Amino acid sequence: MNSYPKIIPIKRIRNYENMGVGLFIHWGLYSLLGKGEWTELIHNRDKKNYEKLIQKFTATHFDANKIVQSAKKMGAKYIVLTSKHHEGFFLYDSKGLSNFDSIHSAAKRDFIKEFVNACHKENIKPFIYMATYDWHTDNYEKNFEDYLKYLRKSVDILCSNYGKIGGFWFDGNWNKKEANWEMDKLYEIIRKKQPEAIIINNTGLKKRGILENENVDVLTYERGNPKSINHIGNGKKYVAGEISLTLNKHWGLATDDINYKSPAEIIKSIVQARCVGANILINIGLNGDGSIPRFSQDYMMIIGKWLKTNSSAIYSVKPFGLNNFNHTLNMVKDKNNSLYLFIDGLGNVGNDNVVLGGEGTNLRSFTNIYKPISKITWLDNNQDLKFMHDKSNGFLTIDANGFTYGSNWIIRVAKVQFKS
Repeated sequence: MNSYPKIIPIKRIRNYENMGVGLFIHWGLYSLLGKGEWTELIHNRDKKNYEKLIQKFTATHFDANKIVQSAKKMGAKYIVLTSKHHEGFFLYDSKGLSNFDSIHSAAKRDFIKEFVNACHKENIKPFIYMATYDWHTDNYEKNFEDYLKYLRKSVDILCSNYGKIGGFWFDGNWNKKEANWEMDKLYEIIRKKQPEAIIINNTGLKKRGILENENVDVLTYERGNPKSINHIGNGKKYVAGEISLTLNKHWGLATDDINYKSPAEIIKSIVQARCVGANILINIGLNGDGSIPRFSQDYMMIIGKWLKTNSSAIYSVKPFGLNNFNHTLNMVKDKNNSLYLFIDGLGNVGNDNVVLGGEGTNLRSFTNIYKPISKITWLDNNQDLKFMHDKSNGFLTIDANGFTYGSNWIIRVAKVQFKS
């Protein structure tokens, strides 16, 4: 049975884990081209010509309030927005640090300010992504020490001028693996000015789940699917875990990438993340004008519908047990010690000329459940389930009937309530 380590998480990390689901938003000059967030480097674009896109960055349809409201309907409890990606363009007023920012763009707006204010209004935690790897600033290659001062100043501005920030999400240290990034100096600024902010530093595709600095609060699993999370980190502090995924194969807008994941794949990823005790960060790339692409809107609506129906099994829960029976995924428990069983592979109940697979008996088994059970019900319709429970051996089997005709939730969730 899964159990959390004896190291007790500090309050900000426990609060972060309880949020469960976040929305990742990639947006920058690259969005105007619709070829992905790495298009400047991968497509060998001329730097001067590329950076002239700042003159076309009008952001006429960027509405922070609508974006945050859409994220809230999706079920996200926090949002990570790219304040500066590797292209080096700031989405906020850099206070004279650089002219390559949104105040000097055609839009002449501070988008981070609009974003943070909208998050505060809707009680959503604003997280800020900051690329540490930078293609714009010459000092990144020529004078790394001065570049690090530039990086720290850019973060100091965010810490000082936007009210309470929920967290900082850094990305890029993997580009200079042997360099001294002086991250303690950077993290010290955050701890001094934003003491409750979560610190995340993405370790990339090749070092998923690795803790590289004790000041970091969260292990990252970019596009990953870990079987477990090493919450004890270096043994001194409990750390959380976060899985991030894209709807297709790009983080930034890529209009020719139609290789979208199915809603079933995304919902299964949400469940798998929560069952191993990780948060999940679901990414969208905004259009160049700042609007949410229609396809992303539809996906957010589908995710939101599932999360609303099954919210008690996703937020403020801990993993409980690992099972490999049939299509069974896993279990989680809430703060009241109710269990939630995630069931995959169910069909629909109805006329056998139309639907198949849900009419018969669908037994699903779970282990390590010893307490006497009072009842088990589906979250989607509150229907009671038949079950057999061998308390002495902790073995539970339920009859997981299929979905009612006219519905299919992909993964069905049953709530187990115990006798007092």
